[in-house]
Amino acid sequence: MINMKKIRSVNLGGWFVLERWIKPSLFLSNSVKGNDETRFSQHAVNKEKVLFEHYKTFITREDILWLINQGVNQVRIPIPWWLYGDGEYVRSVHHIDDALDMINELGMDFMLDLHTAPGCQNGFDNGGIEGVIDWHKDDKNIEKTIEVLEKVTTRYKMYPHFHSIQLLNEPHFNTDLVIIQDFYVRAYKRLRKIIPEKYIVMHDAFRLNEWEDFFKNNDFHNVILDTHMYQVFDNYVRGLNIEQHIKRALNRNVILREIEKFVPVVVGEWSLGLSLNKYINKDNIDEVMKKYATAQLEGMRNATGHIFWTYKVEEKYSGWNFRLLVDKEIIKIKEYLK
Repeated sequence: MINMKKIRSVNLGGWFVLERWIKPSLFLSNSVKGNDETRFSQHAVNKEKVLFEHYKTFITREDILWLINQGVNQVRIPIPWWLYGDGEYVRSVHHIDDALDMINELGMDFMLDLHTAPGCQNGFDNGGIEGVIDWHKDDKNIEKTIEVLEKVTTRYKMYPHFHSIQLLNEPHFNTDLVIIQDFYVRAYKRLRKIIPEKYIVMHDAFRLNEWEDFFKNNDFHNVILDTHMYQVFDNYVRGLNIEQHIKRALNRNVILREIEKFVPVVVGEWSLGLSLNKYINKDNIDEVMKKYATAQLEGMRNATGHIFWTYKVEEKYSGWNFRLLVDKEIIKIKEYLK
């Protein structure tokens, strides 16, 4: 097992990969009706000027300093496959350069996370284009993804605080695992020629219990399995009361401890997002979220790390806004850092 310091990290979602729900004003002010960056790129007027301003102001030096002062030891930064510009997409690579210069200078470790892929790997807004899942259908898409990863790692490999790179965020749960695992092996081998020792992160494609043979049968080193744990999207959790949510959150301990026997595992996304129902409402939500946060943190104690999604969203009354949740002491930072 790798002797790695525990990752106590936060996602910087919505910075270089747009999602409408994170910053709706950006879409509203530019009359964009869709929820993803492809729609934004197709419909926004003066998109380059608008996006350059967004890159400069959405996450700033003050934000990174605040995270450092809290004791957070890493940030996970979603980046798009089109960072060098492609078709309608705006070139963002020099703004990512500026961001990493600043983050590295301040001494904060970072994980780069390829959040989108050509053809889209999941059909979600976070994959860059809703309703399209074509990435796995053409090997040209997969090869292009690896080429982007090679360019990114070559560009940033000399940064002392470049901790890790995630090969792809959230491949769809219906995509054949053989295709995903073949991509991981190919990408791993090619990136190892560029970054011999930095960590390479692989998402579980929403199938956490199907990876033991893969990691035992491949000669990997410095790899991390990423899993995302939410209790808000599936229909069967929407009617749960807080006691049921807490029980599920605490049970992560058992699950994650088993995975740690064969590969370090990081909960790369989690939140306090909950569905309101007859048990959970606007009157008791703060108290509910405090208990839910404590339970999740305890449930993830056996993992190599956890990464909250996300640092901030425009909607203030939210279980997704890390900074506000810490300021309101709904997330207790001492618990977070244990």
